[in-house]
Amino acid sequence: MTAQAATQAPDSALLSPAKVVKRKIFRDMSRCILCGKCRNACPTGSIKFTVETRGFCTNCNLCAEVCPVKAIDTSEGKFKPEEYGKLYLNTQSYQERVIKFNCVMCMQCFEKCPVGAIVEDNGGLRIRKGNAGPSIINCSLCSLCCVACPTNALKFEMGSVKLKPGLCVLCGECVRVCPPKTMYLKNIYPGGCCVLCERCVKSCPVGALSIKPLSWEGEIQ
Repeated sequence: MTAQAATQAPDSALLSPAKVVKRKIFRDMSRCILCGKCRNACPTGSIKFTVETRGFCTNCNLCAEVCPVKAIDTSEGKFKPEEYGKLYLNTQSYQERVIKFNCVMCMQCFEKCPVGAIVEDNGGLRIRKGNAGPSIINCSLCSLCCVACPTNALKFEMGSVKLKPGLCVLCGECVRVCPPKTMYLKNIYPGGCCVLCERCVKSCPVGALSIKPLSWEGEIQ
């Protein structure tokens, strides 16, 4: 190596982009059945589950979880490997989901159903079924909400977004810059950012969610 090359080496090394490494929730769509159960489990609302048509059950299992007398059978453990990746419509547990005769009309399932699929029918309750046209997206932990926050109410620390609600002024900058549009404003602070609590991963009935490292060369623009 020449003397000139030796003096240039440190400068070129300084110009090389640093590797960025983050962990994030990874969704395997070859396994996901678009039931929305992970949405129910997320404490911050960082999973945006939307339907084209409200009023149709998506088999998220929340009704079975809140029923005090087990009048609705749970779908836990009932998904077969050959059903992974198919829309919830095509699963056996969906076809079998009904409200049984021992329902006590406490109305918990009616009130808690996130898509309004449980309806009153001749003095009882019935689950409406059909294709709701669901779609789902997670917070990507890009941390742009933290960069945009003018008061440091949102900061990226220890691999996830940390909220300091007392600093939030509800300016909406985090909502404006959020790429997947999961951010939203509550009464006194924002929601919709992933805190990597893993509740969604543990709740997924078909193992479609996992936490994986993501790395790339360069800077976040």
